[in-house]
Formats: sequence, C-alpha cells, structure tokens
Amino acid sequence: MSISSEASPLPGAHRDWLWLRWGLIPAALLATLYGWAALVSTFIRPGSIGLNHIAPGTDWMVFYGAVRAALSSHLPLIMNGDEFTAYLNHDFAGWLSVPLQFRPWFYPPGFLVLLLPFAPLGLVGSYVAFQLVTGGFLAAALNQDNATSSRYLIAAVLISPAASNNMLDGQCAFLVAGLMVAGVRLIAARPVLAGAVLGLLSFKPQFFLLVPFALVALDQWRSLIAAAASALTLALLSALIFGIDLWIWWVPQAIANLTSPDPKWVEYGRIWGNSVWTCSVLLGLPPRLASLLQLAALAGSTIATFIAFRSSLAADKKLAVLLAGAVLAAPHWGPYDAVLLVTGVGLMLASAANAPNHAPKWLHWLLGLGIWLVPLISPPAYVVAGRFTPLLSVALIAVLLSDLSGLKRAELRAA
Repeated sequence: MSISSEASPLPGAHRDWLWLRWGLIPAALLATLYGWAALVSTFIRPGSIGLNHIAPGTDWMVFYGAVRAALSSHLPLIMNGDEFTAYLNHDFAGWLSVPLQFRPWFYPPGFLVLLLPFAPLGLVGSYVAFQLVTGGFLAAALNQDNATSSRYLIAAVLISPAASNNMLDGQCAFLVAGLMVAGVRLIAARPVLAGAVLGLLSFKPQFFLLVPFALVALDQWRSLIAAAASALTLALLSALIFGIDLWIWWVPQAIANLTSPDPKWVEYGRIWGNSVWTCSVLLGLPPRLASLLQLAALAGSTIATFIAFRSSLAADKKLAVLLAGAVLAAPHWGPYDAVLLVTGVGLMLASAANAPNHAPKWLHWLLGLGIWLVPLISPPAYVVAGRFTPLLSVALIAVLLSDLSGLKRAELRAA
C-alpha cells in the first residue's frame, strides 16, 4: 500500500509514515503476539512463556472467592488475608499449578455488589463472562458514531498486551476504563447519568481520585452530586446485602494500607506493581521519599486534570488526560491497568488522525509504543526498564497539555 502525497501533505510526513510502518508497527505486533502467547500458555503450561502466573485468572479467583464467601456468610474469612489465601488454595487447588502465597481481599465492599451477577456461574464461567462483559462494555463506550477511527481504536485496545494481561490475571481494567470513557463522554448530553456512571469507579477508589476535580473544573455540579450519590448507593447496597461489619473492617484497613501497610501486602502485592512508589523504591529511594514522590504524582495529576477539563481541549483529549492521570496518581496499579494508558494514547492518536491535514508525529507514536510495551517490561521488580514506566504517563499528559499553547495561539490569531 503506497502513501500518497495527499494523505501526508506536511513536510516530513513521508518519513514519519516510514517510521510507523517499518519500525513501530512490527515492534507492536511482536509484543502483541508475545502477550497473547503468554495468556494461551498459562492455560496449558504456566510459566512456559513469560512469568509463571500459576493459573489463568488468579486475581479473578480472589474476586469470585470473596463474593462466594460473602454469600455463604463467611465474612470473617474475607477480613483475614492469611485465612482467605488458605481458603483459595484449598477450594481451587485443582485450578492452581502451585499454591498462592498471599492473596488478600483489599477492595471496598461495594465491589461485591458488582460481582453478584457472576457468582452463580462458577469459577471458570464467571471468569470468562466477566472478561467478555467488561470488554464489550469498554468497546461500546469507545464506539463513537460508528466512526472508522473508533473501530480501529477498539481493536487496538482489545488486542493490546495490556488487554491480554488483564484477561490472564482476570482483572477489572476493562471495567475501570469503560466507566471512565462512558462517564466523561456522557457529561455534555446527560450529566446526571454521567455522574452516576463515574460514581461506580468507587469500587476501585485509586482510580476515582481525580474524577471530582474533573467535574468541578467543568462546573458540572449535577454530575458531581450524581457521582457521590452513585458511590453512596453502591456502599449502602453492599451494607444491606452483606452487613455493615465488612465496612467497619475495610475503612481502617484502607487507611492503614496507605500509612503503615501490612508488610506481607508490600512483599506480595504492592512491590509487584508499577506505581510511582514501587518504582521509586526499586530504584533505591527510601520508602518515605518514595511516598512523597507518590503524593507529588497525585498532586501533579490533579492539577493537570483540572487544567485540562477547564480548558478548550477536545473532549477526548481531556478524557485521555484523566486516564493517564488516574494511573500516575494511583498508589497501586499493575500492568493490566495499562489498558487505561493504551486507551488514553489511542484517543490522542485518533484525535490527531481526524484533524484536517494531519500527519503522524513519530514521537507520539513512539510514546504509544512505550505504553504498548508496559506489560512486557513488567513487573519492575524483575525488569529494570519497567521502573521508569511512570514517566510514560507523565509524557502522555505533557503531550496532551502541550496542545493548549497551540489553541491559545489560534485564539489570538482569530481575535
């Protein structure tokens, strides 16, 4: 397929297309094949390709085990990480290639309400159904006016290494990204519904942190109230269904995990993530300084989100800032959560492709490739290059906000 001068009218565009076609695309394709091979191999022989994930869907096992224990009125089991891990190892021994070391439940009780519809399907059925339903939801949220760019974006997000990693672990990144995309895109037309959708992100609160600032920046007070009401309704439903004891345990536990976390959680959980704190500690910084850097990442992400949503940036670029900022600010996130970053950079590139007289900027595509590779350079505990992954979020936010200077110049020329 040749690239005509009409398709690439700007100086240097032909060179940039060559970079894209012969450099970045093959690298992304190889990474994608590797990610999906790791997923398939985990069903056959865990660890034969990539890391040994013990079994497919071990994180889903935690979700399913928790909702099953709650429905059986075994709430104390959920509140004790060691006993809960022993319960998982005993009840799902046939699914695991080796026993789990430590898999506690640290999610808000409201998440159990969202898991209820999947509980009757059994471990494997619920695992597959959750990935299909949440993946479909994200695809529907990304589909805008059935545009060709939307279809390309959906395909890219769902075949990315982050997506295969999400399916491998049985995680909920599709749901998190889908709620963000759907909520932000609904704000202009249906602000109350948008807030209700965004409020459901409270089931994974580290990704909800920036949402109120985005809504305040937009002066969308109805959306903000709806988000608070939605989050409160989810919490009340969980208390009505499962009782208040789980909340009485979870709130101080969540605070303790931020101020003085369980050493076993750090050893088997947080240190295997990709957060600013984790990467800083792995680079040799003292934990106290790493915590300060994590707070700085939260503050910077908050400011960037507020500026973006207050500005005249295109709606999808604002959304991309929120997605990247949510990852950067989160005190714990894993390679599967790179689905949010892939979605964010995809929205940025799609916006550029839809612009008149567009030309690909190879540095932007290079940033996209770096984000695409996040699951392959994870966990940072093993891969030194992975310890710099927070810089990809910073770079994506910086590129998106750099458009503001161009918009300001255009406004001045128009005036």
